[in-house]
Amino acid sequence: MQGKQLKSDINQSIDVETYLCSQCRHEIPKDALLCSKCNSYQDWRRYISGSQISLALIAAILSITGIVIPEMYRLFHEPISKATISTSSVDGTTLRVTVLNRGDASAVLTKSWMDSEYLAGATVVRLRNDNDALIPPGSKLVIFDIIPLLSELQSYEGSMEMLGYGFSKAEIPKTEVRFELVQSNGDLIIQSVKLNADDLFNLLRANSNRCSAVAEPNFDNGCIGPGELE
Repeated sequence: MQGKQLKSDINQSIDVETYLCSQCRHEIPKDALLCSKCNSYQDWRRYISGSQISLALIAAILSITGIVIPEMYRLFHEPISKATISTSSVDGTTLRVTVLNRGDASAVLTKSWMDSEYLAGATVVRLRNDNDALIPPGSKLVIFDIIPLLSELQSYEGSMEMLGYGFSKAEIPKTEVRFELVQSNGDLIIQSVKLNADDLFNLLRANSNRCSAVAEPNFDNGCIGPGELE
């Protein structure tokens, strides 16, 4: 009799609070995370079903989100360009510049000119390809031709003068190529590229060689300089 009472007391002491599985209704411990019968989760993961319907629903939601969010962004965002001159190099009478546009709209390169205390103001800085005037998002290499209004002899003498500047390390007269960029919102910026003694030496020597091959020097081909007549 005492043995039966003791067994009953032990059973009562190890009773575990239970509840029904959310899926199969099997009785499981209250703190169980996984049903021992149907293996379904009992926490927040029970709301995510592995069925094809649930997977299709999730895929549909992701698909709609992928369409709606970009459209909402475009609705409230006005594309704008952020173009600047990044790097430059001079190779003879050829000037190469890299234009970097960090925006999401195109800018326009509207003007380029020489600002110099040494070369004539009439020096031509000409875009080699007119299509390069449009600067889309990203980076773009733009090439210009520099045509000093100097004869073959004047160009040669100028190159020798620049050679002297290079040897003496003296500062040359200010010589810059300036660029005018118009952003997509109408903002205008002007940037410049400075030419050093080596750049001018190579430019003038190349121009001298160019003009030596011209049969009839004139103002149109840029091989007649100040003080010379056609």
